[in-house]
Amino acid sequence: MSTAAHTGGEAVVETLAAAGVDTVFGIPGGHSLPIYAALHGHSQVRHVLGRHEQGLGYMADGYARASGRLAAVTTTSGPGVANIVAAMAQATTDNVPMVVVSSAPSAALIGRNRGGLHDLNNAIELARPACRYVAHADAVDEISPKLAELIRNLRCNRPGGAFLQVPTNILGATADTAICSSDGDRLAPDMGTVAAAAELLQTATRPLIIAGYGALLAGAGPAIQALAERLDAVAATTTLARGLLGAQSWVVFDDGATPSALTKIFAEADVTLAIGTMFRQEDTAGWQTTPAGRLIHIDIDAAEFDRTYPADVSIHADARLAVEAMVAALPVSTPGAEATWRQHAAGLQHERLEACRQHPAMQFTEALREIIPQDTIVFADRCNVGYWMYRGAAAYEPRTFNYPMGYGGLGSALPQAIGARLA
Repeated sequence: MSTAAHTGGEAVVETLAAAGVDTVFGIPGGHSLPIYAALHGHSQVRHVLGRHEQGLGYMADGYARASGRLAAVTTTSGPGVANIVAAMAQATTDNVPMVVVSSAPSAALIGRNRGGLHDLNNAIELARPACRYVAHADAVDEISPKLAELIRNLRCNRPGGAFLQVPTNILGATADTAICSSDGDRLAPDMGTVAAAAELLQTATRPLIIAGYGALLAGAGPAIQALAERLDAVAATTTLARGLLGAQSWVVFDDGATPSALTKIFAEADVTLAIGTMFRQEDTAGWQTTPAGRLIHIDIDAAEFDRTYPADVSIHADARLAVEAMVAALPVSTPGAEATWRQHAAGLQHERLEACRQHPAMQFTEALREIIPQDTIVFADRCNVGYWMYRGAAAYEPRTFNYPMGYGGLGSALPQAIGARLA
């Protein structure tokens, strides 16, 4: 790997460019000016200016949700970091890939509480609960490898917020450094566990597939549809993955406040295959809805296994690779599900939607859905109409319905929509 003289700011921008990042959202500050010197006139990376870091972070979040690409943000130290924490937390709880590069006071001032400009005693510890990955660079030649590793984790492991802190004197310094690649391999499944899962599915008479946001991120939609057809399975998505399997797919939703089809179908399915889902509170009536039959769980994050529901087979792997392997492991002809299984599930979902349609807000959301184009990207906020949109509004394509689930940040929809428009 060749090296060349780079400032710390150049190391940041060139590493992002090498990772295929073409848009950086940011607000400049005195401590982060070396990054802006590197961004100025860059042939591959454009800069989108914001007015407040929280809104800026939500713009980046919307950009990533709509495009499927990595969102990159730069902010200055102190209040810049504090302001963007809410957006980083939303990205982390909803598994949206976002990397934030922040300046910090000069290395000699960090943690000293001497009253320096934009001083914050420990920005890393402020960012840590809101992020999945954090790092600090103490030298110019540490910037590219640490930033590349953060990006690699977001792409090959479980995504979310990632945070890199670099002192301003390091950003402005010059040193010979290599620009590192963030390329990495997706995690392939263990074929023994795939075979065990395929054996369970092959004998299922009432199979249920639940595809979560992890399946959407992995691009597993076509493989899941092929598997569902092979098994005659009921195929459903979680709220965040809505549209992954087309508008007619079943949507798992059970907030405990609306009539639930999920409770019934979980109790009746003899094998449930959960793909890239953490079984969120708002999808499972506060975790009161439980699968009565056998459970197979695929996830890129092994920490999710048995966290909510114990699985009979756990497959630690990229969702697309795991489902493709499962399709290959099944015989071309399987006994298939009971003849009326899919029809029965569709009837339960129809009953639930009809009950929801008695509410005026649901009537409004369905009327809105009828007049906007099917490829419109919708961002719903935490509000009454938003609640009813995520209870039943149709999504015809992946990434066209977006909602702040886990962290539930208020006021995110407008800046997210602006970010999506820039994607």
